[in-house]
Amino acid sequence: MKKILGFILVILIFTSCVTTQVANLQKETSSDIEIFYASQPNKEYTEIMYIQANGGIFHSPEKILEKLKERANKEGADAIINIKFDYQFWWPNVSGIAIKYK
Repeated sequence: MKKILGFILVILIFTSCVTTQVANLQKETSSDIEIFYASQPNKEYTEIMYIQANGGIFHSPEKILEKLKERANKEGADAIINIKFDYQFWWPNVSGIAIKYK
């Protein structure tokens, strides 16, 4: 009986840790940095730099994406292409290529 209860407890622990997170990929204002996850802009552009934002264990991908856009704006970029969401151990990061339209 103890083995069955232990097994049920282990199953509950592992299945209760599932979470879902989203990051809004839509441009919110006309002055906002455009972001391209799977597509490319249809305008000519110059790549400025690789850019990455790192977060802590409890940061959402959307919050880190917002920090990435703030940094790209500070660098004079118009958009970020090739957005990638990743983790280094438990710390999430978002990266991409900052671009300037010609």
